Amino acid sequence: MTTWKMVAAGVAVGAAYAVSPLTAICVPLLIVLARWAGAGLTGRERQWFFTIVALAVVGRLLLIGGLFLSADGTAPFETFFGDELFFKNRSLWIRNYGLGVAMSPADVIYAFEDVGISSYLYALAVLQAIFGNAPYGVHVVNSTCYLAAVLLLFRLVRPVFGGIAALSGLIVLLFTPSLFMWSISALKEPSYTLAAALELLCAVGVARAGSWRTRILWLLGVIAGAVALESLRRGGSMVALTGVVGGLFFGYVLARPKATLATAVLLPIAIAGAMMLPPVQERALNAARSWAIYHSGHVGSNGYSYHILDDLYYVDGLRLYTMPAPHAIRYVVDSYVAYVTEPVPWRIESRALLAYLPEQMFWYVLLALAPFGLVAGVRRDVMFTMLLSAHAMGAITVVAMTSGNIGTLIRHRGLVMPYLVWLAGLGLYEVARAALHSSPIRVPRKAYADAHS
Repeated sequence: MTTWKMVAAGVAVGAAYAVSPLTAICVPLLIVLARWAGAGLTGRERQWFFTIVALAVVGRLLLIGGLFLSADGTAPFETFFGDELFFKNRSLWIRNYGLGVAMSPADVIYAFEDVGISSYLYALAVLQAIFGNAPYGVHVVNSTCYLAAVLLLFRLVRPVFGGIAALSGLIVLLFTPSLFMWSISALKEPSYTLAAALELLCAVGVARAGSWRTRILWLLGVIAGAVALESLRRGGSMVALTGVVGGLFFGYVLARPKATLATAVLLPIAIAGAMMLPPVQERALNAARSWAIYHSGHVGSNGYSYHILDDLYYVDGLRLYTMPAPHAIRYVVDSYVAYVTEPVPWRIESRALLAYLPEQMFWYVLLALAPFGLVAGVRRDVMFTMLLSAHAMGAITVVAMTSGNIGTLIRHRGLVMPYLVWLAGLGLYEVARAALHSSPIRVPRKAYADAHS
């Protein structure tokens, strides 16, 4: 019987490899990662974990298979989103150029132009140079990257925040509709999420290292993660820098009452004093102006957009280069507000955005639960909680300051979810626990009498 099982497994793997070599590699890798992430879990928690992961894997593979079957020959390959053509085409052109395949000059120019270039394109090119054309295998690879990131984060969070918070975060990351869809896309978000998870792992290693030699090794990992994030998306290194420096600083301070008090008094004074210096003011103003220019570009892109600047800046973009400080301050504040609130329910302009409305309400719920999780997390492990929070703030800032297109905002807002959902999950646990403890538990008289007889 065992021999037949081994033969059947070999045939299945061989058939899968013949259809898609990348699928035959990625699926066993996911099984190994799931077993690693679920090691140590017992009872119902273990059953829930593996059921959730299995459904997530199967669901993604079925949708990718459906995409493949939907191809009708009118296009070289099908996509979930229009932007995927950008990555599939350019990665193939880069690969062909590297292999010496004859190409038109226009394709060569477009393949290597600065707009949209990233390490992700080169990674796809190398992948397809090794395994051949993989317009649908790319979706499987990206799903594997995303699932690997989520499993790594689960393994990191579970010992600190507990099973309920960890499973709640796992479900949100794997099955929230927008996250589910871009996790199986050919876009670069899944690769970015994996790089972000690895960078966070290294940041936690820096905080928990028992020796300076180990700490330096973890710090090198953080640097490598920051470089990888920046190569995938502009501003990625800022997320890593903000997350590590801010997380370590506040993690150290909040663990010491006297240092907390001193910081609460001195930090605002130091920031106010620095902002009074003309060079600092000029750099801050220039940064706000450059962010506003990016925002204006997103507003002018295809799709639905939102405005947070005065109308005159959208009519005459040159005014952004001389935007005064009061307008810049208001722009920064309104950017954070728009990041949280857009798309505003009463200004929805299409059926697609109306379909997104339930997820927008869910986004508000997550934000409401996160502060409760933050307070509870500080009590459990202040350093880990501050690292999560500081990375989340870095990701929020990078997206909030430059967004203007609602569809892009929704997609990029997913970059903060790998940090936010665990705090929200812990907040849900704390709120539910408090509610249960505050509710009187009624015991039937007969049961009370039997218990005390």
